[in-house]
Amino acid sequence: MLRKIPRSERKTVILDAVETLILQRSSTEFTMHELASYVGISPTTFYNVFGSKGAVLYALLNRGLDEIINGRTPFVKGDHPAIYAIESMTHAAHIFIKRPNLFRPLYKFQLSERDMADRPTYLNRGFEYWRRSLQGLTIEGYITQDNKGGWLTVDNLALVLQTHSSGVIDLWVQEDLNDQEFIARMTFDAALIVSGVVTGDARAEIAKLIEKIEPCPGRFTFV
Repeated sequence: MLRKIPRSERKTVILDAVETLILQRSSTEFTMHELASYVGISPTTFYNVFGSKGAVLYALLNRGLDEIINGRTPFVKGDHPAIYAIESMTHAAHIFIKRPNLFRPLYKFQLSERDMADRPTYLNRGFEYWRRSLQGLTIEGYITQDNKGGWLTVDNLALVLQTHSSGVIDLWVQEDLNDQEFIARMTFDAALIVSGVVTGDARAEIAKLIEKIEPCPGRFTFV
């Protein structure tokens, strides 16, 4: 069956099938032989297309990242730069909770297994998402593009957002946070981070946003 499909479309067909299997099992605990059998191809063909189980799962992680990146409207003049950066974190959280039976197993995998062939690409793409979220703050002069202006740079702040969100995602993956707590934590924490680099009206807008966040930050099931 796979041979009849154009080579350029084979990966998509395989990934769709693997995603379905993960959704059915809520787990990535299966072998390449099991994956091949489920997809209806030989293990050799599977290895020829992807090379390893890790490569398959990181391909799915990157596809999830595509959904986050492509679903975020680019910053345009007139958007509030601070709120735009914060809502980029909220947007990512909403994508995760849409399919918990897919993203929880995938993130448990990537937290437990270091795949140096595919992980760097995934991390770099995530980093670029956070850099894009800060475009407005750069335009407004709150942060700089390079280190010549000091340590408050777009790269440094993007890395703060990336590393912090990874920790909050882990709490959600382990079910220490339910879906609504996860959204609240992602939004509130981004607001705290961004409020540290803006002033005046921008900080006042963040304060209004924080007041609307439910559940109240700090009142979570594991606290």
